[in-house]
Amino acid sequence: MKMPVFHICGGCHLDRHLYLQGEAVPGRTNPASQRIGIGGVAANIARHLAARGGQAHFTGVQPADEISVLGTRLRAAGVDPNMIPLEGEVPGYTAIVAADGELVVGAASMALYDEVTPDMVLEGIIGDGPLVIDANFPESVLQAICQAQPQTRPVFAAATSVAKVGRLAGCLARLDALVLNRSEAAVLAGEAPVAGMACALAARLRPGGAVLVSDGGNQAALARGDDCVTASPPPLDLVRANGAGDAMAAALFWGLAATPDAGLAAHLEAALEAGADFAAGRQAEQN
Repeated sequence: MKMPVFHICGGCHLDRHLYLQGEAVPGRTNPASQRIGIGGVAANIARHLAARGGQAHFTGVQPADEISVLGTRLRAAGVDPNMIPLEGEVPGYTAIVAADGELVVGAASMALYDEVTPDMVLEGIIGDGPLVIDANFPESVLQAICQAQPQTRPVFAAATSVAKVGRLAGCLARLDALVLNRSEAAVLAGEAPVAGMACALAARLRPGGAVLVSDGGNQAALARGDDCVTASPPPLDLVRANGAGDAMAAALFWGLAATPDAGLAAHLEAALEAGADFAAGRQAEQN
């Protein structure tokens, strides 16, 4: 099998995860362990794609003083970095995770990404391999990226959050795949069963475009054209819920690029397994 060459563009920063060692007590100091590593939906997906053996070329922005740190971490994860200097506050994300692996609260400081303009990133994503974007950059930038791509190039997208997923609305007609969770899908398609949301969104993508809507440990749906399959994630002992969606998205994008003739059921199974493996601690966390 020929290994795909991906270009990924979007958020890349350092995540700080604080793992509570007991039950969370609001208003008090809670004992915790800490892990700091690569963060940002796009950067996480790039790391997972590289781990599968593909070439992953990443384009993002960062204050000049931070570029060396991020570049070193990306290269250690097998990703080829193209970090563009942009003056502003260092972006970052802090997650407080309960002892059972569920996210208690996450705090995102991402103002730097709002300063990105199309001319900063377009040159770095030139190529003919699949292009992956997230919703971290402004809507105008995402639309410019999509409009600049030749029709022969696959463009995949992953939602970043409920607050930012609307930025992808104007890009849907140019996308070949979209991954998002139930809450994010409801913003674009209205509240409905996951299969209904996946079908409604797939109809808005390019012909043959695939949409995966997940719902934590509940049933997920993958739709393409008039076809839709559903499945539930494998049972697991949850270690970390945060980041599992990025592993799932990378698995789907890999499958669509490397094994395009596989059926929807096979693609959905592989994506759910990847998400479950990460959530159960069977995949390495970000470096």
